[in-house]
Amino acid sequence: MTDANGIISAMNLSERRMRHTFGVAECAKELAKAHFPALDLKAVELAALMHDFTKEYSIERQLELCMQYNIELTEEEKANTKLIHSKTAAMLASHLFSLPSDACSAIYWHTTGKPAMSPFEIVIYLADYIEDFRDDAGCVKLREFYNKAMKKELDKTTALHKTLVKSFDTTIKYLIAEEKTINHATIEARNYYINQLNAIKF
Repeated sequence: MTDANGIISAMNLSERRMRHTFGVAECAKELAKAHFPALDLKAVELAALMHDFTKEYSIERQLELCMQYNIELTEEEKANTKLIHSKTAAMLASHLFSLPSDACSAIYWHTTGKPAMSPFEIVIYLADYIEDFRDDAGCVKLREFYNKAMKKELDKTTALHKTLVKSFDTTIKYLIAEEKTINHATIEARNYYINQLNAIKF
């Protein structure tokens, strides 16, 4: 497994994207400490640094990587090519930087989420949404929601799951407003975590 400097030196990102990436790395480590202290913070940092590694690649380069690594694209990804970078970045994390499989899976699912996410997948997914440099309204509101939930809820897992549901709601509402397709994994993830919360009530 490479170190952080190896990944950073290989990055080809805009200043804004770099700032976001470093923000995700810090946020992911804080989320891990708060909710999943058994996670390897070094691996969490490396996955966070890799999560948008291919975000600013051209669509042609993205598709070349899909061919190279036999990445199958869903219909939603073909319709919304912004989703592809999560898969190509995960493959580079594995094949070029030798990140562990759980880190690569967290990169792979960081844009859509999925049902029953692992602790690693949760911290990368949520950190991408609520890191401090994200200033668009949806991200700011979700960050505020999480902070309030952590103060209000006695159970940190409940606060975390409520935030995940809120994140999926935010994404789905945005995609509907933009008249874009909604990835099935996001819908399934929303339903899964709502069911997790409902199970606590009984």
